[in-house]
Amino acid sequence: MKNPNGYGCIRLMGGNRRRPYAFIATVDGRQKYIAAFETIYDAKIFQSRYFEEHHRDFLPSYHKKITFSELYFRWLSFHKDEDNTLSRSTLSGYEYAYAHCYPLHEKYFPDLQFLELQSVINHMRFKENLSYSSCKKVKNLLSLMYKYAIKTNICQTNYALLLSIGHNHPVYPHHVMSRQKINRLWSSLDDTPGADTVLILLYTGLRVSEMLNMLKVEVNLRHKYLRVTHAKTASGVRVIPIHPRILPIISQRMTMPGPNLICDSSGRPYEYSRYRSVVWQRVMKCIRGEMHTPHDTRHTFATLLDNADANENAKRKILGHATGDVTDRVYTHKSIRQLRKCIELLK
Repeated sequence: MKNPNGYGCIRLMGGNRRRPYAFIATVDGRQKYIAAFETIYDAKIFQSRYFEEHHRDFLPSYHKKITFSELYFRWLSFHKDEDNTLSRSTLSGYEYAYAHCYPLHEKYFPDLQFLELQSVINHMRFKENLSYSSCKKVKNLLSLMYKYAIKTNICQTNYALLLSIGHNHPVYPHHVMSRQKINRLWSSLDDTPGADTVLILLYTGLRVSEMLNMLKVEVNLRHKYLRVTHAKTASGVRVIPIHPRILPIISQRMTMPGPNLICDSSGRPYEYSRYRSVVWQRVMKCIRGEMHTPHDTRHTFATLLDNADANENAKRKILGHATGDVTDRVYTHKSIRQLRKCIELLK
């Protein structure tokens, strides 16, 4: 579908360039190079922002003909400016959901009907057999896009609110790691590369993404705590005391190459998929725990603290969960000393 006048174009430049995608726009009747980007995705975000900033008078009439794809990149540009704390995993989730909406990409957004949106969800559920969480990502993306479209007078009805994604039947039910498997981890610490990372997860309650994104500057060895600065939610930004048993492990990791706490031998940080395939699966095979997923470590951490009668508010603080009670949320404060007392209940 042809872009509107003044929308510019993206060209793939030749040669071995670090930023091969160039955005070209017409300025004073001539085509002019504006900027270059590493990915076409980033180039399209810039293109939508450029059009909005330089053609505001044209926007009201253009809104009737804006495609799903164009609106997505305009919304994403707006959303990134509005919330500059978006994590890489959140952005990846938006990209994933957008890719699954490919039947809608070239359709005019104001003309979309409920059944067209539901058909995307149905195809994911019944044709591709994708998980509940995958469908939920698409529904969340559509809801955010519709809220933006309503704000900007592109449409009036949020059809995403009517979408059905079925019931959540976990593909990988979570299992608590047994004490026997945790003991095997300690026994294999010197012989199995990566066993230390699983122990860090088990004794901190960190999400895998939080551990992999943690920088060494966020580790305070002197006062023995970790600071989580990039998390899924506001409650996830927190301080976690370092359990005495894993203090030597973390100290050793601090001496290895790379800016991240968890890196490979060359100092390269892990993406989740590489960590799971290269490190996690090898460690689980060693301790005969192939049934476990990385998220089982958080379930194990929470269960062990619960079995030790840990303070509920302290446990929530460490895990990065929002407290449900107004009194607990507003008036209860837990010092690092109290959090340390809680985490040291783990054996």
